[in-house]
Order: sequence, then structure tokens, then C-alpha cells
Amino acid sequence: MPSNTQRIVAAIVTAGLFVGGAWVASGFTTDIDQAAASTAEAAQNTGLTVNLHGTRSAKGNVIVMAFDQAAAFDNMDYTNAAGYLEAPASDGPARFDFPDLESGYFAVIAFHDENGDYDLNYDANYLPTEGYAVSGLNDLNDTPVYEYSLIGTEKPVDLTLFYWP
Repeated sequence: MPSNTQRIVAAIVTAGLFVGGAWVASGFTTDIDQAAASTAEAAQNTGLTVNLHGTRSAKGNVIVMAFDQAAAFDNMDYTNAAGYLEAPASDGPARFDFPDLESGYFAVIAFHDENGDYDLNYDANYLPTEGYAVSGLNDLNDTPVYEYSLIGTEKPVDLTLFYWP
């Protein structure tokens, strides 16, 4: 069992890696030319842009929701989402434009709805059976927290779908 000193050192190192990794990652962007989904007909250069990577198949739809309220985010309540887009899944990266979300901070949840039931499905152990991504979530074992998931609209955000084995 780790001592309290070891736990504190581990927490400090984890925080340093998190902040340092975020700082390094903030300098990287990925340009995706074609808009797979948008509230407008063409790719926008204003508002929130989400580049989604890692879809494992072209089955079903990909759903992306942007939240500006913690309660809606915690419950994945799409009826109270600040923005909601869905598009047919594809094997390549997809771009989702929310031109109406021009300023502020939003928490983004995306999932690959492979069976088309508009739900993120879980197995008997409460592990997701479909791919998902949450802004600010870097590990499959992390619990999404609204305050840590907030992102700005200044530049596109890249998210990668996680799939449990």
C-alpha cells in the first residue's frame, strides 16, 4: 500500500503531466477539409469545430453534443444541449461545425451509435459497447467532469473515439 507521501508525489506528478500535456497539445491542430456534418451547408470558420477521429466502422451514426450546462452534460441530455449534430459514420475523420456557438466554453460528448438506437449502449459490467469521446477525457478509466471538459471556440478541437475491447 502506498504511503501518503507517495500518493501526494503521484498526485503532483499527474497534475504536472496533465498541465504539461495540455500545453504541448494546444500547439497541435489537424486540418480536415471536408465537413461531414454542419448546421450550415458548408464548413464554417467561426464557432465551435470538432474534428472526430477513430471511428471503427461506417455502421450507424456519429452523434456530437456540445453542452453549456453541467446538469445536461452529466445526464447526456441532448434536449438541453447547446448544440447537437449527427452524421452517418465513416471510416475517416469527420468534422462537425457548430457556427452558432461562437463564443464561450462548451463540454463536448461524441459517440458512435453503431446500432442506430440513439443511446450509448453498455454491457453487463457497465462498460460502453460503442465508441465515445469526451472533451478533456484522456483515459478510458477517467470519469467525465463538466468543469474539466470545457473547451473554447478559438480553434478546432480534436477528439478521438475510445472503444473498450
